[in-house]
Amino acid sequence: MSKRSPSTSDSESAPSRKRKRSVSPQSDSVRLYIVDAKLDPSDIHQLVSLVEDSHTQLDICICPQVEDADVIITAVRMRKRLERHLGWDLAKQKAIVTPQWLKDSITQNKFLPCGQYAALGELHDETEKHCPEDVCSNTEECTHTKHSSSPPPRHLSPSTTQITHRHRYACMRHSPLICHNQDLVNEFAVLYRHRDLEGWEIRALSYERTIAALKAYPRVITNENVDDVAKLPFIGEKALFKVKEYLRIGHIPEARTILTSQRYQSLTAFTSIHGIGPATARKLYSMNLRTLEDLDAYYDVHSPSTSTSTSKDFPLLTTQVALVLRNDLSQKIPREEVEAMRDIVMDELGKIKKGCVCTITGGYRRGKQESNDVDIVLTHPDLDSGKGEVKALAEKLLKRLYEQGLITHVTHLSSFRDPNKLRTSHRNSIEKALTVFRHGKSRRLDLIFAAPEAYWSTVVGWTGSKLFERDLRLWAKQEHGMKFDSEGITRLHDSKQFFPKSEYEVFRFLGLEWIDPEWRNADV
Repeated sequence: MSKRSPSTSDSESAPSRKRKRSVSPQSDSVRLYIVDAKLDPSDIHQLVSLVEDSHTQLDICICPQVEDADVIITAVRMRKRLERHLGWDLAKQKAIVTPQWLKDSITQNKFLPCGQYAALGELHDETEKHCPEDVCSNTEECTHTKHSSSPPPRHLSPSTTQITHRHRYACMRHSPLICHNQDLVNEFAVLYRHRDLEGWEIRALSYERTIAALKAYPRVITNENVDDVAKLPFIGEKALFKVKEYLRIGHIPEARTILTSQRYQSLTAFTSIHGIGPATARKLYSMNLRTLEDLDAYYDVHSPSTSTSTSKDFPLLTTQVALVLRNDLSQKIPREEVEAMRDIVMDELGKIKKGCVCTITGGYRRGKQESNDVDIVLTHPDLDSGKGEVKALAEKLLKRLYEQGLITHVTHLSSFRDPNKLRTSHRNSIEKALTVFRHGKSRRLDLIFAAPEAYWSTVVGWTGSKLFERDLRLWAKQEHGMKFDSEGITRLHDSKQFFPKSEYEVFRFLGLEWIDPEWRNADV
């Protein structure tokens, strides 16, 4: 999707609209066509203005017909959605990129490679093939732009390390939602989950990293290329042996044995309930509890206290309540419902403070068709965290949603601060509320309120996936001496804080190449 500033809405739907104006294509110009879908009027205006007002040496223009375009610019990331605007056969004959390609090309005064900006992963190769060539090959000539008098700070210089499936860090690999070897990954997922449930953290992390390496592998693994797989990071002898087992018999025997285990089935069921982690699940199992019905009896779900436990003004989502609501909370949430929940929240928030913006993060943003819960990051350009305005806005919205009957329970409500966060400021720039939202069914809704300076760091931090974020923090610390979290970026040697003004800038601050959210699925 296009990278927007917090001044625009994350709305997925809008009425059809015309561009500001079209430019007649010139015969020698690189012709651009902008797909309006999923772009706000302000986004479209910005893109058109970049072309019309640009003082670079790029010979570009906007054309009114998609058939005439050399490059198609779109925020659409799904094939079915794109096919509403142009045929698939035509799409395969064009370079189809995100808006960031145009912004970066104009900034750098040259046509950048289109592959890393491909709007659809399945059109990556076609986009690379049809990308316009840079007509300005002389570096000195290309520096005479309106930006040349003020070179970017050193920490904004893009990394020279190329994205590759062989990279040690997951944040330097493209990891699709569904990979070429998904069935094999699912087998390893059982091994990972088993170690995680048993509290074997180091072993669990080892399998987690194996899974991430396999997810990024760009080809189907076969007996012919299995030796190449052995060269991937985090594929040791044991993992390679299991890969070969899978190739030989179509599954991993240990995974099948685990799946039939009563203990594994019970621990898995127990940890599906809010408030029960692996340690608590093992304790319950040691008490001879085996099923969720056993937990109903143990937690006495029919007790009056099920609905009366409160925190301040909101009922708590206790384990008792979670057991009662488990049928609803265990059901997946389709994308359309995620968007509907977002719209309801933003409508209510607009009645409190106009001009607020949001981004849906989590699995939804990484391309999942169905989500376990909904994560929404919210902000307003005028919020001042130093005056407690972030916390005040969070409390006002929660109170309103509760009074409207939209929120029934609150899991967690507090200022967020990483326990390892460097104490460089007294400002609380993040507030989070983990709630149960009533939208036909009871749904898990996490609302994350961010000060405007922390908005894009928060969006990155809550987009995931889990291992991608883990490696992002590890990369920042080990490779650049930085600490990254949802409140921003802190340089370790002098505690200086940086607040990126866009999601793309978060990556640049950390010396990372841009990776679209749909390619950050390093976990199962």
